[in-house]
Amino acid sequence: MNKRIKYISIGLFFSSLLLLGLSRFRDYGISWDEPQQRLTGAVTVNYIAKVLHIHGVGANKNFPTLATYPDREYGVAFEAPAFALENIFKLRDSRDIYMFRHFLTFLVFLGGVCAVYKLSYRRFSDWRIGLLSALFLVLTPRLFADGFYNSKDTVFMAVFAAAMNTAISFVLQPRVKTALIHALATAVAIDVRIMAILLVAVSVSLLLVRILRRELQPSRACLVLGVYVIVAFILVILMWPYLWSHPLPHFWEAFRLMSRYQGGGQVRYMGTFIPNTEIPWHYSFVWISITTPLLYLTLFLVGTYSICGQILVRRIRLWENDRELQDIVFLALFFAPIIAVILFHSVLYDGWRHLYFVYPAFLLVSTKGWVALWSIRSTSKIYKAILVSLTVISLLLTATWMCKAHPLENVYFNILAGQNVRARYDLDYWGLANRAALEHIVKVDHSAVVNVWAESTTPLWISVLMLKRGDRSRVRIDDVRRAPYYVFNNYRGVRDADTAKDSRDYELFYEVRVGEEVVLSVFKWKGPPATENSCVR
Repeated sequence: MNKRIKYISIGLFFSSLLLLGLSRFRDYGISWDEPQQRLTGAVTVNYIAKVLHIHGVGANKNFPTLATYPDREYGVAFEAPAFALENIFKLRDSRDIYMFRHFLTFLVFLGGVCAVYKLSYRRFSDWRIGLLSALFLVLTPRLFADGFYNSKDTVFMAVFAAAMNTAISFVLQPRVKTALIHALATAVAIDVRIMAILLVAVSVSLLLVRILRRELQPSRACLVLGVYVIVAFILVILMWPYLWSHPLPHFWEAFRLMSRYQGGGQVRYMGTFIPNTEIPWHYSFVWISITTPLLYLTLFLVGTYSICGQILVRRIRLWENDRELQDIVFLALFFAPIIAVILFHSVLYDGWRHLYFVYPAFLLVSTKGWVALWSIRSTSKIYKAILVSLTVISLLLTATWMCKAHPLENVYFNILAGQNVRARYDLDYWGLANRAALEHIVKVDHSAVVNVWAESTTPLWISVLMLKRGDRSRVRIDDVRRAPYYVFNNYRGVRDADTAKDSRDYELFYEVRVGEEVVLSVFKWKGPPATENSCVR
């Protein structure tokens, strides 16, 4: 009976999540980076088709060559297959293409949720705790929303979680089978973002430490370690076409670019604009603190305290058993990347999305905190009932907020962010709300030409790609501000975020709100409609 309940519960959880994704993936707008990410996949598929003499799969003379493409150093383990599938299914309309990409991105996110479940189940030996960790990830508003359109950071988070899972399995049970599986997962993660090389360092270091502690037979452990490193190296090259011609030089170039990326522009942080090359050391910690549900933050502090207590007790031995070893890995995989960002003055912008890959480790430490609280008074039914009740209430409040905010869960802030958040932090930096505004405009305005312009820093031409073909042909982006009929302002890059458009010629036409925060405002010109015929296609 217990096994039946277990398998039914797990099946219901993941099948429900799949059905939720299938029913919601069409709701989201298009994010700023998606066309460029798709182009990266297209250039790679074009290169593969040329090298392998494959006809009819992505070959297009209009694409830049891989050798001259500016983003050639970026991993393509997701982008290349996504573009290839797009061609296999003969998708041609931009709206269909990006909705299909959203579906694929969600499937990868779902795989990341499965990986978090496996990590938690292995560590705590309880499928219910595993589902709790998975639920924490699903009910993280920003990560859930990005799980549909962010093929960079969220996809990397998902594959990094999968590689974490295989790493733990490999370190605890170093066999040829676990080495091969972990090599594949590591290669996929590196070929999404080269930062995943961190997992190689962690895997090798832990195995060497276990050998020195005489927990493993040296000859056998060294053999499987060699299998892991060699196979991972080969697979990284095979799945990353940019490395085919010059594996080591190109890999080093990609790593150098990642570690020394300078970027450009400014970010709104604590009410002021600062260059993204000069962000303060606390930038990541603040963003994580104000955009993560308070329950998870509180549990993380408890979990960190509990793990540090374990380490102090063990002293130089660090861990006593496999469970404590996993705790240390989770804590290290959260803090190490953030500390590296601080020490190397890495460029960050758009909140902490570049560090989303540390979030699975964060949630596993939080789960450790929940289990630690549960164990304080293991015989008290009242205490347990209170703990479960508080957890359920918190999760329900988060889920309710997500339902009300849908499909703009990406602008979630907790109460630590305070009031009037848009004056101190960027809200819809992806420009996702633009789609709903454009759809409303073309629905109520039947003009042959709909003239729009963005007063803030937001990519309207990208948002137009999500409109229906007939509506898309009517919209013109007025880049030179020739009396635009509709003016968009999502307040990104706008220094006075509390001031509406100051003009007697414009009036507020459409507004997107999430809770008390205004995410997007559209102003309409009071004059006659545009009559020019040049339109965006």
